[in-house]
Amino acid sequence: MAHKLDNLYEGLPIYVISTGTSLRGFDFARLNGKITIGINRVVEYFHPTVLHFVDQTAKTNHAKALRNYNGMIIAGIGTVPTHTHDNAFEISRNVDTFELSGNMTSTSKKVGRSFTDGWFGSGAGCTALHTAILLGGNPIYLLGYDYYEDNGRHFDEYDELRNDKNLYAVSFEGVEQISRENWIPKIYNCNPISKLTCFPQVDIDTILPRRP
Repeated sequence: MAHKLDNLYEGLPIYVISTGTSLRGFDFARLNGKITIGINRVVEYFHPTVLHFVDQTAKTNHAKALRNYNGMIIAGIGTVPTHTHDNAFEISRNVDTFELSGNMTSTSKKVGRSFTDGWFGSGAGCTALHTAILLGGNPIYLLGYDYYEDNGRHFDEYDELRNDKNLYAVSFEGVEQISRENWIPKIYNCNPISKLTCFPQVDIDTILPRRP
């Protein structure tokens, strides 16, 4: 069964903004007028077309920024502040893709082709990419998809004590699995030193020229 969000932006470029440290100092205004999906704390600095999170604490941690956000929210079950945001959609996650349940001996590798199927994998980086694909984005550009820490986990923090090389392992594996699907659109990684190497790289200054 199709979902009302399936292919909403079919054939249009989508920029997915994660929170990696490679985006320190990035001028988010360069994305104005683009179709964007922002993950978690991105809403504190930029209002994306779609705000995405799967962590149930996000609506509390970013409550003030959310009050000023008027875009669409596509988030996990129980994470949306529905009392303040009507243009919001809760999407289930396919539990079989990232943890064993029942009599299972291995997790599923099936990447759903509709929001009705639920998100593939775990971690907001993986589910945000899946969201961009299901929305029909083509091509899709990944910003801040680093999968490493540099004196902090996120672009707006400087704390080497928070570094954890295994922090994003499950999300990383999920994104790599998505990359092996033969039906996905063109996807490009805008960080040339990202640990994620399953997508071709593109120079961010080529696709998003710096403002005068």
